[in-house]
Amino acid sequence: MDVVLITAAAARHDYVFDGDGRVIESLPALSTLASDSAAFSRAYSGAPTSKATMRVLLSGTHATDRNTAELPTLLDRFEDAGYATAAFHGNPGNEELASHGFTVPDVESRENGVSDRFRRAVGRRIADDTTLSGALEATNRTLGSSFGVNIASSSFVPGEVVTDRALEWMDQTDGPRFLWVHYGDALPPHQPRPETESESLTSRRATRLTHTCQHDSDELTEEDEADLKRLYRGELQYVDGCIGTLLEGIDSRLGRRERTVAFAGTNGCALGDRGGWYDRGRSLFDECVRVPVFVDGPTCATGEYDFAVSAVDVLPTLVGAAGRDPPTVGAGSDLGSLTDRRVTERQVFARSMDDPGEVMVCNGRWKLLRQQPDGRERLYDRSQGVDEGRDRSGENLPVHRALGHALDCFVESGGLRDRSSFGGGSSPEAIRQSSR
Repeated sequence: MDVVLITAAAARHDYVFDGDGRVIESLPALSTLASDSAAFSRAYSGAPTSKATMRVLLSGTHATDRNTAELPTLLDRFEDAGYATAAFHGNPGNEELASHGFTVPDVESRENGVSDRFRRAVGRRIADDTTLSGALEATNRTLGSSFGVNIASSSFVPGEVVTDRALEWMDQTDGPRFLWVHYGDALPPHQPRPETESESLTSRRATRLTHTCQHDSDELTEEDEADLKRLYRGELQYVDGCIGTLLEGIDSRLGRRERTVAFAGTNGCALGDRGGWYDRGRSLFDECVRVPVFVDGPTCATGEYDFAVSAVDVLPTLVGAAGRDPPTVGAGSDLGSLTDRRVTERQVFARSMDDPGEVMVCNGRWKLLRQQPDGRERLYDRSQGVDEGRDRSGENLPVHRALGHALDCFVESGGLRDRSSFGGGSSPEAIRQSSR
């Protein structure tokens, strides 16, 4: 049984699903995968940044780097089980992922012209000189906001190249295999993509919008905001195309009965909600932490599930798909064991990346946010059609107390305790009564 994990940054839940809970038509690959999968409609990333959620996925815990240094990663667990393993992504600057075994496809051979070599050489010189680097940033800001020109080229490897390299690796190895492919293309700033909703916008228009968004967001017009959202949807459609190519390649090599495929968003995107656009790491509101999660494999019953799940559930789910026992340390559960029985309530957690930041617990309907270190809390009712605009802390004290106790245990544990240690298996009676 081969196991494949596909993750995508900035995959905001309400831009993947429509109002009826179905994946939107402009994302055909994800739509097909969801229809064949156990699809979880109340899934949360472990953090509002992709980088932090990747740590959660790797370790199966919410713990910090210091606490997880000695824990085996998801890749380690499959290697220990005798699997050939590989992980690919497109950000050459992410040294943390590189230290955990992730590979960025080499695209040097694709850029061998004189101008390409000159640009790389100059870029390295500027990066090493703080004075030149600061001057370049100021110049780039002026040119970007005034003329839509960007002189700071991106080093990201596009998703289509990452996809090709992943499929090449499959051709070069024998099973059983564990493959992890991460797409960061939908992270801001966004650019127009051919054959997507954003193709009619120009790169100059996108660059101007990016600079306005980052430095003068109060100056954005309604048309500007609409175009920023079009650019984002175009990026999602591009990623969906890459995922479609990857899944077609996998199925042509294996067939559906011989693999388990999981998809998880690693964070959302503010997109103007609560005044934020490209804010990273601060907000635990749904636009930044609610994401799609699908699992297609023999251990998960196909269907739609509305109980709360989290990024910490991915590791035990995939380990379970490989026929291995789940780890003893961690806060997650094998989702395959939950899809064949009626689960009404689970508690899931997340933390922001600020220091000391904010923590969150959600049981599906109710969501409690706590600001640290002052302890200020806000309680939101996540019933259908209700947004996070009204603090209900004073309206349902039993629920507030129960979720507050769960957060106390979560913070005390540092994210390393088993779920049963802080009430994740079943909620207190107060929550059961209030959720009816």
